[in-house]
Amino acid sequence: MTQSNQRAKLWVLLAAGSLAVMPGAVILPVLGDIKTQFQLDEFLAGRLASAHYSMVALFSPILGILASRVGWVRVLVGSLLLFAVFGIAGTWVNSFSPMLLTRLLLGAATGGIAAASLGILAQIYQQEEERAQAIGLASSTISLANIAYPLLAGLLGAANWQMAFYLYGLSLPIALAALLNLSDRPQSTEATASLLNSVELAKILSMLKNPRVLRFMLTLLLTSATAYATVTNLSIYLKTDPINADTPVIGLILASQAIGSAAISAFGLKYLTRRFGVVPTIGIGFGLLTLALIAMPNSVQPALLLLAAILFGVGLGIVVPSHYSALATITPPNLQPIVLAVGTGVTFLGQFLSPDLFGTIFNSEQPTTTFYAGAMLSFSMGLLLVLASRNLQRIRES
Repeated sequence: MTQSNQRAKLWVLLAAGSLAVMPGAVILPVLGDIKTQFQLDEFLAGRLASAHYSMVALFSPILGILASRVGWVRVLVGSLLLFAVFGIAGTWVNSFSPMLLTRLLLGAATGGIAAASLGILAQIYQQEEERAQAIGLASSTISLANIAYPLLAGLLGAANWQMAFYLYGLSLPIALAALLNLSDRPQSTEATASLLNSVELAKILSMLKNPRVLRFMLTLLLTSATAYATVTNLSIYLKTDPINADTPVIGLILASQAIGSAAISAFGLKYLTRRFGVVPTIGIGFGLLTLALIAMPNSVQPALLLLAAILFGVGLGIVVPSHYSALATITPPNLQPIVLAVGTGVTFLGQFLSPDLFGTIFNSEQPTTTFYAGAMLSFSMGLLLVLASRNLQRIRES
């Protein structure tokens, strides 16, 4: 594979992976208009905004296993096509139940895109450092998409909320690019043809029961839940006394988190992984998350909150892609795409469960409670992973 071909494949996968955040990024700016037109209460409107998370969590591993049998590119292209169909279908409905159905189906297609794009990425980049950098670039792209897609949706939906939903059609040219630039490796056909037989399925289940894999899956889920809770609570906190930030300032602070995440994932993650190793790098990321979460409730100046949000983004940009790198490192090559697909599902499951996991804290009269709870959780997770890694290293050396 020439360098130009590999670069083209990477760009296609990055574009496809960015769509993972589009379901929520497109509907949120126009959710108020949908709520008014459909005459929904706050609960039902919230369900429309978050319904896809559960389906992404469910279908990422399912379609990952299917892709290992029928081909990763086939699943990616098919998911991209269905993504456009189910996404744009939201413009044709005028009541809650049909809209909810389109959101659930859109989530299923998103699960296929997320699993297949990450699985193909793991196949292309076999070396640990290269894989860490590629996953970091994917994380950066998603962070930037979290800024760009809501802006585009807001602009298109300013006159009519249905117009924003046509953004889902961006998956069609990406599907064409995937067909032209990506192909499943023929040498893996024989191996993958029997992937779902009892022996191979037992290997997958055994790998997923590995204590190290379970630890990374658990901390990935809790990290995702903490990040979702933090961003949600931060937007509320910025409106309270004595901050009382206006909407543009709130948007800037929230966007700065994504910018910090994108910057470190693209330019710093490879160096940290090479210098310290994957697990210590995760520990560094959790340390930065802890500091940021402690700083937020102790800052009342928008400038200080901006710095805290950037620091939070940097920590998140280290922790999440490094988790995927760690999962790939401890997994046999033939099972890496499937384990990463499960990891993708776990990430979205964390976002879906976040309101339940942090529900009691959200209902607290003190909005700062969420930040302190997240800080304690981040510190504990980082300490757990680093100590477990050191204990394993001592056992191997003895």
